[in-house]
Amino acid sequence: MRVFHLVPRLLPLLLVLLAARPAAAGRLEVDPARSKMEFAVAATVDSFTGQLRKHEAEVILGPAGEVTAARFRFRCADLATGKDARDEAMQRWLGSAAHPAVEFVLDQFEPAAGGAGSGLAKGRLNLHGVERGLWFPVTVTADGAERVIAGEATLDTREHGLPVIRMLGLLKVDPLVRVKFELRGRVTP
Repeated sequence: MRVFHLVPRLLPLLLVLLAARPAAAGRLEVDPARSKMEFAVAATVDSFTGQLRKHEAEVILGPAGEVTAARFRFRCADLATGKDARDEAMQRWLGSAAHPAVEFVLDQFEPAAGGAGSGLAKGRLNLHGVERGLWFPVTVTADGAERVIAGEATLDTREHGLPVIRMLGLLKVDPLVRVKFELRGRVTP
């Protein structure tokens, strides 16, 4: 009889414990239509932003929602700035005929202190046929049943053998490119 009197008192505690359990581990089924990657380029005269139209992403999440493995690939031809002439010049500069793909592979995820799912992504970026280490902060959050992985990195294109663009001796395109991404999807076991 006394056990039944405890149920109303223990039920709220049980609900809190169930709600606080870690996110299920598994593969993040990335939704390309709801995910995005943008890049920003500063120039003396004509700074611009662009988007990635298509990509492939493979992400594995651990039991606490942390990223345990990731691979992100895209074709240079899928980068778009909204101006055909600029896109063609960008493809020539990237040497996309000889190096058509870009790939990032995660080597390690360092969780932030007390930041469930947030941390520092450390991996290797292969751009223009040159592989270099790349570190950047990442957050992993829940949006209902969806998981959202967001981050921002600054790439120095000179480290990948790409020349600094200069025109007329005065105009210059900054070799530091800011990349911002958001991957959205559902976790499957």
